[in-house]
Amino acid sequence: MSIRAWLIAFVVAVSLLVGAPASTATADEEGSLAVRIDGLTPSRLSAGATIRMSGIVRNTGATPWTSVQAYLVIPRSPFESRDQIETAIEDGRSYTGERVVDAGTFAEVGDLAPGAWKRFEIKVPVSRLGLTGAGGVYPVGVQVLATDEQGQRSNDAVARATTFLPWVPDPAQPVPAGLVWPFTPTWRPADTDLEQIAISAESGQLRHYLDAARATPREARTIVLDPSLLDELARVTRPQNLPEGVDIPESRAAAVKTWLSDLRALVLDSTTWIVGYARPDELALSRYPENAEPLWKRVDEATSQSLVDYALTGSRASWPTISGTTLGMLEDIRSRGDGPVLVSRQSVPDWEPRLGSVVKLETLNGPLPLLVNGTLPDIPGTETPVTLRQRVLSNAALAALSRETDPAARSDALTIVDPNWDPGADGGTLMSQAVTQSGSGGLTRPVTATDLLRTAPLSYTGQVPEEVDAESLSASVLDRLATLSDIADRYDEVTIPAQRTDQARDIASLLSVRWRSEPALLDRAVRGETSKLASALDAITIDSPSTITLSSSRGGFPLTISNATKQPVLVGLELTADNPSLDLDDVEPVEIEAGERHTFTVEVDLEDQTSSTVTARLATDSGATFGDPAVFNIRSSNVGLIVWVAMAAAGLLVVATWARRFLGRRRRRNEAAAVPATPEDDDE
Repeated sequence: MSIRAWLIAFVVAVSLLVGAPASTATADEEGSLAVRIDGLTPSRLSAGATIRMSGIVRNTGATPWTSVQAYLVIPRSPFESRDQIETAIEDGRSYTGERVVDAGTFAEVGDLAPGAWKRFEIKVPVSRLGLTGAGGVYPVGVQVLATDEQGQRSNDAVARATTFLPWVPDPAQPVPAGLVWPFTPTWRPADTDLEQIAISAESGQLRHYLDAARATPREARTIVLDPSLLDELARVTRPQNLPEGVDIPESRAAAVKTWLSDLRALVLDSTTWIVGYARPDELALSRYPENAEPLWKRVDEATSQSLVDYALTGSRASWPTISGTTLGMLEDIRSRGDGPVLVSRQSVPDWEPRLGSVVKLETLNGPLPLLVNGTLPDIPGTETPVTLRQRVLSNAALAALSRETDPAARSDALTIVDPNWDPGADGGTLMSQAVTQSGSGGLTRPVTATDLLRTAPLSYTGQVPEEVDAESLSASVLDRLATLSDIADRYDEVTIPAQRTDQARDIASLLSVRWRSEPALLDRAVRGETSKLASALDAITIDSPSTITLSSSRGGFPLTISNATKQPVLVGLELTADNPSLDLDDVEPVEIEAGERHTFTVEVDLEDQTSSTVTARLATDSGATFGDPAVFNIRSSNVGLIVWVAMAAAGLLVVATWARRFLGRRRRRNEAAAVPATPEDDDE
């Protein structure tokens, strides 16, 4: 670091300690003020400029404030690198610099009752500030002083907000700059307030966010889409699917349809990255890989089908949570494909802005592109279109300085926008000024994240955490989700028409990172879905007697399947005997209407067996079995060929016996008649 840079760092450190006081203890929940900056000119400093800052001071507490004043705060020397800014922010929230207290340089806001708000405007010529000049970024902000209801007035600021003002010469080449707009559900996954979501899409945060993204020039716009957002909004437009007690006016439902149409048009007209349906908990699936394969299959299926339903396309990407990325997870992601991954600074702690927002990580499965969210840490005050514009321009100014001192640097000003942020009704035009050459005065040029991917990104060779402290879905939940997936497979194969697409989306939704904070509700939801599908399958049953007697060794017997569900099913039977020598043919699946029964005739040949135990199981078209089996005994009545032969032999024996007796008597009679009489006989 140069001597000048060390001096600047020293001045900044001093200003942190003594230049701006910490916030007062009186600004608590019972009585507090909030301030936001919504106007700032110029967007880049120059020696002859006048800083004009405007905004709103609001009393958010329950007690009044009087004699409210707003002061400009700025240090005399700029930051020359992002590291200096980040260090200052981490050291304390009051890093802005010196409060400008000269007469005519601060705003008299007046008194503010609870809930009231007033605008302020501050004008200070740069010539009166004693700034050291060009060559960096000046943090600039507003501090609010006021008197509380007890008449106490502290020199500590009651409220503060901060932004940045770059002062750099025009770079030799404009710095690549662009905005990344993620679209994903940001509300709780359970107990969703559909009415509030509809209002948001009609005239609130969702509407403002989409309009601001549309106002960003196409060549500087990257969309990151979670397809589950489309499904969640589409629910609002279908009155028949609304929960009991929820009533969405027709005009509001129409506004939601318009929002969905506008989002689809934006996606088709933008560089778009598609993330897994409902942003699955990739950390959990990496930590507990036993069930990862079938569950990832569900996520991929849900993602693909939703894109088909909405006729959308885009490059596949991954989006882990801010603190939930590990090296093992990135290896797993690369094994499934080579799409980019959105990661935070925490995930790549050795990343430097000079590497650029897009870098590549060498994994065992090949290079993996990473889009690093290099945004500055949170600063005092609410983010507004003005402060976001200044953040982009300041990043560009620091990137220009980096490129001047290091010809190999890839520093840029690509900025990822918070999907929770509300830019207001007219914020898009202001923000677009930061990503075009005309709007930035030649400091930036528009670029998309994909553009940066195509420029042979530099390699990231630093550390990636092996493990993180972040909570994830539990192994037991993944086990239950895998069981649910298996049951859903059976249900999908059986029902007509198949419900596979809906089931895939339902299961993928239960894998969302949004469930991390609500494990009890997630467990209840998984168990409820499992019970619902299992009950539906249990309503398909086999009716059979416990014993079946055949009149011979070969014959047929009936088995009946009952469909007590509310829709048609396609089901057959798998038959197995306890005697391996007995071969039974399975029954091919047939369609059975809701509430109907179907009886099959099963043919069997016992051959020389007198009986056998048979098990019948319900089976899908693919041969998978389900439900409770029917177990019964088949036996022959024993009047077979052998019996008939034996009876015939016995009959012949009887006939032969009687014939022998008859013939014997006749022979004896004939012999007696042939003997002559003797004298002795005559005498007698």
